[in-house]
Amino acid sequence: MKKVLIAALLSLASATVMADGEMKPMYNGTMSEATSGSRAELTTKDNMIMLYLTSHHGEGIATQGANGELTLLTGKDKQVLKLQPSGGNSFMAQGQYKLVSGAKALAKVALPGKAVEQFRFDLK
Repeated sequence: MKKVLIAALLSLASATVMADGEMKPMYNGTMSEATSGSRAELTTKDNMIMLYLTSHHGEGIATQGANGELTLLTGKDKQVLKLQPSGGNSFMAQGQYKLVSGAKALAKVALPGKAVEQFRFDLK
C-alpha cells in the first residue's frame, strides 16, 4: 500500500511540474511554442498574415529590429514570405498566398541579439 501511495504522489507531482498552462490564442489564430518557450500565434485574413510573439508567461515580445520568414506548405506547393515587424509584438506578411485546410507553416524569427527561433503550425 505504501508503494502505491508513493507512486501516486510521484505521478501527481510530475504532472504538476509539466503543466504550464494552455496556449490560448488571443487573435483567433493557431498557436505554436518554440523550444525556448516563446510562443507564436499565426492569423490569416484576406491578403495579410500576422504573427504575434509572446513569452512562455503570455507577455508580448517586442519585434522591433527583428526579421523573419514564413514558409507555407500546401500539398506539393511551397511559398516563402518575408515577415516584417509591424509594431508591438507582431510581424506582418502581405501579398498573394495560398492556404487550404491541412496546410503547414514554419516561421523563423530572429530577434536582435538572440538565436533564431522556429515555430511550426498545422493550419485548419
